[in-house]
Amino acid sequence: MPVRSLLRRFLWVGLTSFGAARWTNLHAAFVESRLISEDKFVRDLAISQTLPGPGFVNLTALCGMRLGGVRLAVAGLALVLLPGLLAIVAAMAYLSTDEAWVARFFHGILVGAVGVLTASFVRLSAVRVRARFDIFLTTAALVLVVARVPLFVVVVAIGALGAWRYRATPQGDP
Repeated sequence: MPVRSLLRRFLWVGLTSFGAARWTNLHAAFVESRLISEDKFVRDLAISQTLPGPGFVNLTALCGMRLGGVRLAVAGLALVLLPGLLAIVAAMAYLSTDEAWVARFFHGILVGAVGVLTASFVRLSAVRVRARFDIFLTTAALVLVVARVPLFVVVVAIGALGAWRYRATPQGDP
């Protein structure tokens, strides 16, 4: 696929992505169009969430690397992040949270973000959670996070359990 077309996809993701479920737009742009396989995307999603920094930025960089190397990753990151940056600057310049309508507006966005995040979780679960042990790990991670166990502890504990359980399971090529 031409680089220009890939860059347009990154820009579209940047223009249409909001909240914690932005990875779904990357999925639509690159997996549903068969540019990246589902397995590789999910693997990159898992890696991006364990790396330091924002997971969406990490995932965007990994998608760019898969599709065209470092240059495409850097350009893709810029195109994905620029629209949000401009929106934040404009919001800071023109909106005051002291006004009631602005506070209600942001509360509505929060509620919508929770809904999108829930739908994204269900969608990803349908793809990757197949066995009873997978469901157990997913539920255990959710319970630990809700119980306010530090995220680092959750990732290490669930990761160790998963590594122990699937140690002998052959995996496809990364």
